[in-house]
Amino acid sequence: MDANPLKDPTSLSDEDLVDEATACRLIGGTCDPIHRSTLWRGVNAGRYPRPLKVSASTNRWRVGELRAMLEKLAATREVAA
Repeated sequence: MDANPLKDPTSLSDEDLVDEATACRLIGGTCDPIHRSTLWRGVNAGRYPRPLKVSASTNRWRVGELRAMLEKLAATREVAA
């Protein structure tokens, strides 16, 4: 049986598009996802990737862009340490 990507975001491919709730889980983790307002503050500050506007009221994030952002943050943390 396939893993449910909403419960297990690690099963997503880099090409997948995810909604706001899944983007929050990818950034913060499945046990303690970031809050949606934290996601949007990060987007507006340029820390997190901007979503793709799919329709007037629908935004989607590319999983690969979110993972790349996390890797970049991890790399800067390792250099600073």
